Amino acid sequence: MFKKRVKNEAELNREREARISKASENLKVQILTMENKNNVLLSKVLEARRTGLKSQENQARGLLKKNMASLKQTRGMLMTLELAVQSRDLAALNRQFLECIGALSEDIQLSAGKSNAKKAENKYLKAMYVAQKQSEELDKMLEVGDYASMASVDGDKFSEFDGEIDSLIELAESGAMPNANIRKQKI
Repeated sequence: MFKKRVKNEAELNREREARISKASENLKVQILTMENKNNVLLSKVLEARRTGLKSQENQARGLLKKNMASLKQTRGMLMTLELAVQSRDLAALNRQFLECIGALSEDIQLSAGKSNAKKAENKYLKAMYVAQKQSEELDKMLEVGDYASMASVDGDKFSEFDGEIDSLIELAESGAMPNANIRKQKI
């Protein structure tokens, strides 16, 4: 009954760019939120340590590890998205360059013999095909949003953050922590 309006390529590109921009901004907001959560959780670890609540210290430490792992994954997702966009843009630049080469090869073909120009044209067409395929693959990746996979793992698998947490605790307890709210916060 009603036909859906088909969008042109420019509209599709604008929508894709808007989705990419929104995803990037969302990831940046999520990173800031997780960084703030790290500070809160570190203060809870310190508070539990000061008051001798070993179970709560372990619980807060486990949550801090999970948050640090999520933060690391989110930063990786953001970097993957940014690199994919850069790669797509580079492929577009290469495509433009190859189109210029194609126009130049047509001019050469008209002014020179057809045998050398035919070889140049074949090389050009092959390069254009490769650049187009690369661009299409990158666009598909960005459309699907397959930046990185989030894995659900439990706190015991985050032992890589133990050393970093211990260093943060030492800094906070020594008073050398740049964020003074963490070491002075008491309830």
